[in-house]
Amino acid sequence: MAADRRGAWQANFARKFAYKPCLVYRKAKRQGEDEGNRRADMWAQRLIGLPSPAADTFGLTDLIEHLGTPTFPAKLFRTTFDWAKASHLTAFAFEPHQRPRVVLAENTGMAPIARGVADQYCRDYWRHDLANRVLPQINREGRQSWILHTQASEIAHSDYRRSCYTSVSLDHRVSLIETKGNRALRINIYRSEGEGFTNEDIQRIAERGHLLLALTRRHADYGLADRRHSFGYYRDRLAGVAPVLTQRETEVCAAIILGLTSEGISLELGVRLNTVLTYKKRAYARLGISSQNELMRLVLN
Repeated sequence: MAADRRGAWQANFARKFAYKPCLVYRKAKRQGEDEGNRRADMWAQRLIGLPSPAADTFGLTDLIEHLGTPTFPAKLFRTTFDWAKASHLTAFAFEPHQRPRVVLAENTGMAPIARGVADQYCRDYWRHDLANRVLPQINREGRQSWILHTQASEIAHSDYRRSCYTSVSLDHRVSLIETKGNRALRINIYRSEGEGFTNEDIQRIAERGHLLLALTRRHADYGLADRRHSFGYYRDRLAGVAPVLTQRETEVCAAIILGLTSEGISLELGVRLNTVLTYKKRAYARLGISSQNELMRLVLN
């Protein structure tokens, strides 16, 4: 049944994005310095309309066939590299009260550098992203899509700039951003030092922006569905709604929500049973709860 639903969506997707009018832009300007931002004016261009016929030829059929599978990120990167010449490609899903979730992270070369950088970004640096300075001004009624060009030299936070840009020889970034309510999806296309984006490059990315966002959003939805009721899902939820917990307390609580016994948690985490009971007691005290049901209500609400 899931396969039938996916097949039906793929057919509808292909019809929806065939032979639509070209994109146009509307600019939204953010004035002034904000939290050390080095550029006084930052521009985000809103994507309006749907892709041109030319933009519908970058391997769309092949990408649709791989949606929701482990091969999709690499497929998307290869097709994107053909016309965007990206060094790295990342995508993140943003939800309220949580750290961003990595949807995909790919790069040129054999070593999975992009994934390590993406994980560090989610853990330590996402609050310093320049895109955050622009997006709060945007009216988030309905679904809106934006494109934003930034550069490493504009980042004031030195650790973020070094860890996510200069240490891996990245400089320019074009971000495709989709907002709906208080949720967002961001796709980042990076180029290495000395390889900036021209206006023609940005136009080419913009022409494919809605396609990339729609494909990545659907892939992210499949991935989230797979993660529901998983240890990682509840651990990440707890990290967002209960930041007072330590890492081990968060892990124990995530396992409790999944229904593991204390003995099972001990085996799963490789710690003593008494240690598990101690973490549980401390976590419940910090959260002001006394039962598994209360813990589940806290996380799920």
